Amino acid sequence: MLKLISHPSENNIPEKKLTDHLENVAKLSKKAISEHNISPTLISKDNLQRLDLLISIFHDFGKSTTWFQDYIRNNRQSNLYTSHSLVSAIVAYHAIIKEFDDRWAYMGFQIILKHHSNLGSYEVESDNFNLAIVKKQIEDIKKNNLSMLTNFFLKYNINIGNLLNNLNLNNFKVNILEESDDFVTTLSEHNIENAFEFFFINNYLFSLLVDFDKKDAARLKNSYFDGNLIESEYNVFSYLTKCYNEYPEKFSPDIPINKFRNQFLKDIDENKDITPNNHFYSITAPTGIGKTFGCMVFANKLKSQLPEKKARLIYALPYTSIIEQNFNEFEKIISFNLNDKYFKRPTRYLMKHHYLTPKIIVNRNDHKDKKRTYKDYLDDRLFVESWESSMVVTTFVQLLHTIFGFQNKFLKKFHNIINSLVILDEVQNIDPNYHKLIQNGFNVLADVFNIYFLLVTATQPKIFPKERIVEIIKPNKYMKVPTFNRVKLSVNKTPISLEVFANEFSENFSGVNCLIVMNTKGIAIDFYNSIKERFKKDYKIFCLTTFLTPYDRNRKISEIRKLLKNNEKVIVISTQLVEAGVDLSFKKVYRDFGPLDSIIQVAGRCNRNGEFGDLGGDFQLINLSNSGVYSKNLIQYSQEVLINKEYESSNFLNLSENYFSFFQFELKSNWIINAIKEMNYDIEYNDQIPVSKFKVIPDTSKRNIYLLHTKEAEQKMKKLLQIRNKIKSKDNKVGKDKLLIELEKLKFILINFKISLYPNQLKKYEYILEPKEEISLNKDFCFSFISNENCKKYVYNNEIGFLINPRKELPDFLII
Repeated sequence: MLKLISHPSENNIPEKKLTDHLENVAKLSKKAISEHNISPTLISKDNLQRLDLLISIFHDFGKSTTWFQDYIRNNRQSNLYTSHSLVSAIVAYHAIIKEFDDRWAYMGFQIILKHHSNLGSYEVESDNFNLAIVKKQIEDIKKNNLSMLTNFFLKYNINIGNLLNNLNLNNFKVNILEESDDFVTTLSEHNIENAFEFFFINNYLFSLLVDFDKKDAARLKNSYFDGNLIESEYNVFSYLTKCYNEYPEKFSPDIPINKFRNQFLKDIDENKDITPNNHFYSITAPTGIGKTFGCMVFANKLKSQLPEKKARLIYALPYTSIIEQNFNEFEKIISFNLNDKYFKRPTRYLMKHHYLTPKIIVNRNDHKDKKRTYKDYLDDRLFVESWESSMVVTTFVQLLHTIFGFQNKFLKKFHNIINSLVILDEVQNIDPNYHKLIQNGFNVLADVFNIYFLLVTATQPKIFPKERIVEIIKPNKYMKVPTFNRVKLSVNKTPISLEVFANEFSENFSGVNCLIVMNTKGIAIDFYNSIKERFKKDYKIFCLTTFLTPYDRNRKISEIRKLLKNNEKVIVISTQLVEAGVDLSFKKVYRDFGPLDSIIQVAGRCNRNGEFGDLGGDFQLINLSNSGVYSKNLIQYSQEVLINKEYESSNFLNLSENYFSFFQFELKSNWIINAIKEMNYDIEYNDQIPVSKFKVIPDTSKRNIYLLHTKEAEQKMKKLLQIRNKIKSKDNKVGKDKLLIELEKLKFILINFKISLYPNQLKKYEYILEPKEEISLNKDFCFSFISNENCKKYVYNNEIGFLINPRKELPDFLII
């Protein structure tokens, strides 16, 4: 009799025995939970481990049917009888209900049911489940393969024969599936803390299952990350001593600004309130004081007090555009502390993760002569996407869509956020509509799952009550320091047309450099076109918007930075993309009226490093007519707070506090909280926003287009399409493995030429889009592109990027 298997042999990897797979997932999950310092109130930790064990050993139970074994061994076509999630979930429910109450049994049912897809709502339609198939599958297992399962389940005190013989599918349908709406109603009767705890426990157990299921299926046995949380060091002070010895002209403590920077770090390090007893912290400090270094000092101090000095550090930012510069600073500190240990296995200690980053673990296998295979790429991707590194630099999207998540690909890393130190930098960028959701959710994550949070910004929003959060630095201490009082803000609320402003600017501006920030791409481009002829002789002029591809945008920002450093004459017209973290500094800044936190962030690009002296930065706030892109409420709040005509940087803290005191946006949060109370992941109700609709960045109907405006980009696209065709071709003689690796490399190169556009912005270009239908290489990568020739002729301008109106009239096309 053939043994039962869960996964077939492939690429010289032997087949996986089903009971070995179930046991491996159970062991990995048990180890993770046992190592986590958690304090659940709805269930004891011992019972949670037992619940997780039952979910693990039953999650692929349905693979023991003869239909599935024939399908997996002989590469048969899948059918209704080869599906295994539903039968596994139902059998698991009946095993769990013998030891737990119905809510935990139903949780196990839902987790196993969805472990190959995304989490779904607890309320279900019983007609969606074909129990006749399940009945035949159970009878098949009892008749043909029960003997091979009996001893395995007895190890876990489960008589699988009795369980299957006493399983009543009709009772399950009538009392469980058909009554699911009543069941979720009882969940909503819990208080809000219990509702969030139940939600997070569900996602935690789902995370453990899907992550370890995937890794064991991939036969990943790797010690690369073992012990990395204990080894990691973030000693900033020893690194700064090294910097001072090597570059005294820049890091000397005698330089006035460095005195404050050093004191700032010392204040954090000596703060006695940084202890494991406190879970929420904030740093509110001016731009340029060294908040990035301050975050590392905080992390090092808190981590040193935790059991075994063990915690993952997760550092999240709002935009991918500012991750690189922060990552580079972290790498300098960590590599200095760990030296050769870091360079041997860098991703063991530090990793950046967002949609633009290659999914590579450096030196994971330690085989220098080993050629990288496509399986190596897939295995690396599993590790990257589950956040195994001791420090992860990522985006708000990745973090918050995992915490308040439903998707398999996000939730598989949820268990690695447990017990971590989470730093949210530029936290003011989080939509205030979600403040109440975050407050309630983070409270439970702190109290139950021992996660620590640090909120960092120059304009601190009021997400948490003062009694809940420790202010590591008293904001006034550095906000009021003359060295950081760098900007004089002039407020002009009188509406002015773009044409008048462009004329006035052209007649009056003669400074060394200037930044003008507009609310929309269209206005920024119109202003650029209005003034470029007047200034192009004496100034380098740039227009920065997301109509430029990332390739051009990054190249221009680097050029601007060099020009500013060399004191050359520069004018930059931009949108909000320069607001947070972009390391540029201008003498003169104009900004169109917007939300106050956005205004203050732009002020951080004015005299950023104090190079023009105290109050040497000139910031003019203007009010362009018909430039609205923000909600009327946000603009109204800004108008009401900015009552004077002039302010200084030292006033920004009070202005920010007054501004955020206006916010009472709770409706959107309440609707999501209502969904969490009823474990509603994907059903639309009048008083709920399902978890699946939570979006850090609102959904739009934008379409991804690749603009091949360089010859190199077009060559890469041609190569990508050739590889795609070779992979699909039956006559392909080149190894598929090699082609797939090359395909992944090309995808990440070409991302730098991708922009997102609304359909109406593409309307005039539909006939020159290639291909006419979007190409699908896999479910994560569908696209259209515009050729290099058409970019040059019609679509792309190297100064302003994508052209909504073609450079010249497009030729007529015969449509067949």
